[in-house]
Amino acid sequence: MTDRDDKPESTPPAGAPLRLGIAGLGRSGWNIHAQSLQLLPEHFEVAAVADGQAARCEEARRALGCAVYEDVESLLGHPGLDAVVIATPNTLHARHVIAAFEHGLHVVAEKPMAMNLTEADGMIAAAERAGRVLAPFQNRRFEAGYLKVLELIRGGALGRVVQVRMCWHQFTRRWDWQVVRERGGGLLNVNGTHLVDQAIQFFGPGPIDVTANLQRALSCGDAEDHVKVLLRGDGPTVDIEVTNCCGYPQDRWLVMGTHGSLRGTPDKLTWKTVDWSTMPERTLDPRPFAADRAYPHDDLTWVTHQWESGDDFRQPYLAFYRDFHAAVRQGRALHVTPQSVRRTIDVVNRCYAQADLNPPHETSGFNGRNRAVNGHDLAPAEPTDTSTRKTTTHQPRPSRT
Repeated sequence: MTDRDDKPESTPPAGAPLRLGIAGLGRSGWNIHAQSLQLLPEHFEVAAVADGQAARCEEARRALGCAVYEDVESLLGHPGLDAVVIATPNTLHARHVIAAFEHGLHVVAEKPMAMNLTEADGMIAAAERAGRVLAPFQNRRFEAGYLKVLELIRGGALGRVVQVRMCWHQFTRRWDWQVVRERGGGLLNVNGTHLVDQAIQFFGPGPIDVTANLQRALSCGDAEDHVKVLLRGDGPTVDIEVTNCCGYPQDRWLVMGTHGSLRGTPDKLTWKTVDWSTMPERTLDPRPFAADRAYPHDDLTWVTHQWESGDDFRQPYLAFYRDFHAAVRQGRALHVTPQSVRRTIDVVNRCYAQADLNPPHETSGFNGRNRAVNGHDLAPAEPTDTSTRKTTTHQPRPSRT
């Protein structure tokens, strides 16, 4: 029984706004959730927030006109809440999500929803006991570019797809809590879980074979900042690369199929296809010599296609929240179910099970003159090639999650 069960409930109109609380006002809680919810006033009202930093609470009180609390438990007891966004540090998600269900609230759970399957199963069971919605914030399943790639693959536009390569490349150093393993940090949890979650949708319901290599390179902490994952199963081979060590970033998408290929970014895609029915029929010639000493060659006629999103970067956030509102108010099935995200958590956990994050020849996760975890200053080696030209560029900020 929740502490709200003794209160009479009336059924609100299907379009009535939800009164939300936000637990955690950090990068995701404030920059993503609070700001996006302000763009959907017909669906949501941010009624209360909680954060341990008084300055953040005061900022929210001024900007949103909401109640503020310094701890999550007090927030969950705020009168009249319908739902809460759990955007606290990763290792606290399970505890706070289950507490929210015990208060009779619907829940949006930031990614990673859980650190392991035990936590995930406990959260799903708590949602079922409470009869409330658990919505994992895997917002990139609403990303327009990904949905277009999924449409083309499932529709057969590229023929039988044999491989999908997904890249999230940056060249940057990090020294915040998200590079600390005991806090649930690491690039696989922070960014990689988005690509793993998308990739799993290319497979059928059968088992997925996982091969992973996780390395700590530029990070000041003990968590990985270079991730290589290979997924194989009932679908194409999927090659995932998420790294903070690439100074020559590659496209997010490279899809290879029997009728053509696709490349592109989350916002712009190009693919080209060939119609084999217009080409000469070929038959195998197994003789142990080549006619005219030439390699077989097709004169291909390519048809090129292009797609651009045109969406604002917040579009996936807004689509997620519209879906959440419909699930709570109208009883619609979630587009991203906790059961589907459980599969993502399983794959991520199997990647971590293969990780060796302490290479024997690595003395620090920081290159350059920076203070490492052990407190020692590390100076870069002097370049031996005096012809090397030094340039200075401003690195972009890490991509939003």
